[in-house]
Formats: sequence, C-alpha cells, structure tokens
Amino acid sequence: MSEELSEKLDVLTDLFKRRLSDDRDKRMLLEEQARRIQQAEGGLFRDLQLPLVLGVAAVIDRIDRHPGEDREFALDIRDELIELLAVNGIREVATDSGFDRATHEAAAARPEEGVEPGTVLEVWSRGYARHGWVFRPARVVVAL
Repeated sequence: MSEELSEKLDVLTDLFKRRLSDDRDKRMLLEEQARRIQQAEGGLFRDLQLPLVLGVAAVIDRIDRHPGEDREFALDIRDELIELLAVNGIREVATDSGFDRATHEAAAARPEEGVEPGTVLEVWSRGYARHGWVFRPARVVVAL
C-alpha cells in the first residue's frame, strides 16, 4: 500500500510541476503580448492621434492667453478640451512640484526674491503625457 501511495504522490507531484511550468509559460506569453499591444498602440497614437492632440494643445494655449471678452466662457471651453484629452488617456504634466527636466522645458529663468531656486514661477504652455511618455513638455519659467 505504501508503494502504491508513493507512486500516486509522484504522479501528482509531476502533474503539479508541469502545471506550474505551463502557468509560467502562459504568463510570460501574456506579458509579451501585452508589451506588443502597448507598442502597437503607441505607434498608432504617434501616427494618427498625436497631430490632433498637439493641435488641441495649441488651442488650449491660445485660450490660456486669451485676455478678451467672454474670458469665463473661453476657460470653460479650455476645461472641456482638457477633460476630453484626459478621457482619451492624455494627462497634463504637473508643474506644481518644482522644475523637472523629464517633464519641463525651461523657457526662461529669473531670480525671484523669497522663492527657492528651481521653483516653477510661470507656465507658458502646458505639457502633456500619455502612459508615462511626455510627448510635449511644459514650457515654464524657473526661479534662479
């Protein structure tokens, strides 16, 4: 009886090891497929959507600088455009945590009394990112 039990245990152990190996192989295959899909999506975004998104970003910049009448209406439209970008996976680059070379472009720098060097003083144009890729850095003025 002991020998029979040992043989069954060996068979079950072998099955378990094969199952673990199969699961590992399937997981690796799924990770590779996910990577390929992400690359393909990124290529499609660059080829098809990026020009449109950059155009929308330019319109948002114009609205940000619009000093004229109906300012509140213009800002409402700007907010809707920013929300439209966000719904489509485009996120605005943060500018409230100091200058970051990875997400900001220093358009100018100036000394500012009582302000720590590297602080973002002004945002000349908003920056945007998609899935961690900053395709348009924020153009900022930085404190010296």
